[in-house]
Amino acid sequence: MLHDAREDKSQTLVGGATAKQARAVSPSGRHLAFSYATADSSHLALLDLTTQKTRRVHAMAGTEVTYSLAWHPDQDRLAVGHYRPTDDGGRGPGGLQVVTPDGTTRDVGCSSVREVLHWLEDGSLAARTDDNLYVVDAGDCTTQASLDIRRMHYIRYAPTGQQMAYIYRELEYNRDRGEYVPDSSFVLSGPDGTNTETLFEDERRARHHRWAPQTKEVALDVQVEASGHRQVVVYDGSRPTFLVSPDQATADQVHPRWSPSGTRLAFTLRSDASPQAAVRVKGQTRRLGRVEGAVWGWLDDRSVVVPGPDSVRVKSLSGTTRYTHSAPQTLLHVWRRPAS
Repeated sequence: MLHDAREDKSQTLVGGATAKQARAVSPSGRHLAFSYATADSSHLALLDLTTQKTRRVHAMAGTEVTYSLAWHPDQDRLAVGHYRPTDDGGRGPGGLQVVTPDGTTRDVGCSSVREVLHWLEDGSLAARTDDNLYVVDAGDCTTQASLDIRRMHYIRYAPTGQQMAYIYRELEYNRDRGEYVPDSSFVLSGPDGTNTETLFEDERRARHHRWAPQTKEVALDVQVEASGHRQVVVYDGSRPTFLVSPDQATADQVHPRWSPSGTRLAFTLRSDASPQAAVRVKGQTRRLGRVEGAVWGWLDDRSVVVPGPDSVRVKSLSGTTRYTHSAPQTLLHVWRRPAS
């Protein structure tokens, strides 16, 4: 469904469909790519956010097909990975294609790559199989670099494509316990896996990392011994900085979400009471009301989108509710339309 808040009107984009996880907005802000399943097949569509017209650009038989998406850094071209999962959770039959808003589709020519991770600034694609990451030519899938990623999880590229962040997991032998125990470190590296930097090791239990949209900063939440809470920390390439000093933390801070300019962070404040949406402004933590799960994101630099149990709300930084709508089953995207 597409809902126009100004006119309080809704229209059906796709009937009889269930939303799937893959969705991404183009750098121009004009197109939303989103995936969905019908009774017997999986689909990918592009919604023009200006004209509100939808064009289906890919389909495969079966509802279990998995899509991955990566927009070109400065053009309205979309790399699409798709595969049908195998019984053991691997990446089965599929491929890698490039699509454009006019409906043109071109096969990249990869024989084994099924999932795309990022479209790099030099025009190459970062893509993966079950076990390896490949940097490939977007024209003919020629391999430019490769990396074993069997111990790398939640790989996320910075918007510039110059860095990636991931959780590195392996089993370490604990002599005191006499057994192997998981070791999960938070690592930064170059786009091909070189120049690694371990930012947090296992005892910090790093989670939910997010890159800022316009800078090289990354935010995540970690376990902090001094406060006893999970806290949001920001790393700008020089040193990690806590959003709130550990001696001032009174609740868990999780799921950081950057504002569009990358100058503010919203997050979920988790305590004994109901989880609250929150934002840090002028050295203060401002609570924006109850949140279901995690803060969804931002409408603009002064408006936070807060999903609740029975509604989705747009909240100002002062806590004022600017808009409320009955909670959708899945919130795909929120944007501000230009004035007519």
